Amino acid sequence: MSSNSYAKRSQMAPAARAVRAYAAPINRITGSIAAFDPASQGQFDLDSPPAPWIDLGWVENFQRTAATKVDALRTGPAANITIQYRMTPEARVEFDLLSWGKLQLALSGGTQQMNVLAEQPGLPPQPSGGMALPASPVQTGSTYTQIVLTSDQLADYNVGDIVAVDVDYSGQTGYLGSGAPGAYIASPLNGQTYVDYVRRITFNVSRVCAVTSSYLQLAEPLIAQPAAGMGVQKVVAFLDREGSSFFQEWSGLFIVGPDSGGRACFYYPRLQPAAGASETRQEFAAPLFSHRLHVGLRALPTTDSNDNETVLCYRSYFPAPNAAV
Repeated sequence: MSSNSYAKRSQMAPAARAVRAYAAPINRITGSIAAFDPASQGQFDLDSPPAPWIDLGWVENFQRTAATKVDALRTGPAANITIQYRMTPEARVEFDLLSWGKLQLALSGGTQQMNVLAEQPGLPPQPSGGMALPASPVQTGSTYTQIVLTSDQLADYNVGDIVAVDVDYSGQTGYLGSGAPGAYIASPLNGQTYVDYVRRITFNVSRVCAVTSSYLQLAEPLIAQPAAGMGVQKVVAFLDREGSSFFQEWSGLFIVGPDSGGRACFYYPRLQPAAGASETRQEFAAPLFSHRLHVGLRALPTTDSNDNETVLCYRSYFPAPNAAV
């Protein structure tokens, strides 16, 4: 039997119905980044990504652009090319998100993403939400999927509620938000009205799927564990504001699913928005249409510890069994 019987060229082309996207938070204070290790993480279940990766769903119109310039050094009377070198490293990625959610809105809007908190009745309306209902203090014993509250506080929540879980604002500056930065404050905000500010911008949100006698059961794990000193508040909507100063920054992972047996992965350690909020219109049977979130991101450089090379993106390929290599 020929050795080529086990090396099929037909299995070398990754083919998939769509591209799956994931994001992971970056610690903006320390600069630590969630690495995607193809040796240990490359074949994870697309529906159950390993922490800290968050599933963004399927995307369409995925387009990568390498904009790094290549120049050449010329020498001699004929100006012959002696050597080539790269300058002004740049890479971009664009795609359309098929589903809407807090992180999807943050990546497509590029700016500060806010939680509209359930507010006290009878107050003047505010574009980003008025004075919120008081927060419920988190009790000890809470986990990523269970928020322990006192019995009187539990009565304020119902199955289906979205909740934000984070600390009170008390004059902190810098990056704010547990698990993932949601805002940057250069100067302290003064006044009691700002006590809920961190919960207004936190990514530590989830939906209540059950209410027991002692805790709220969450449908999805929070990205930061609830702790005593944090508070819980209802979220009625997500909101962003065109023109605000904050830049989102996340790690990105895009996977061409293994429908053909092989899998291709594109890992961007650092991505920031390169465009403002926009949507693309997808026509259905008239008069129906959908609004897809269009995302345009720019890759920022990192350093690979194996050889200190500057990197914008890693591309890895996992051949199908018996495919030619």
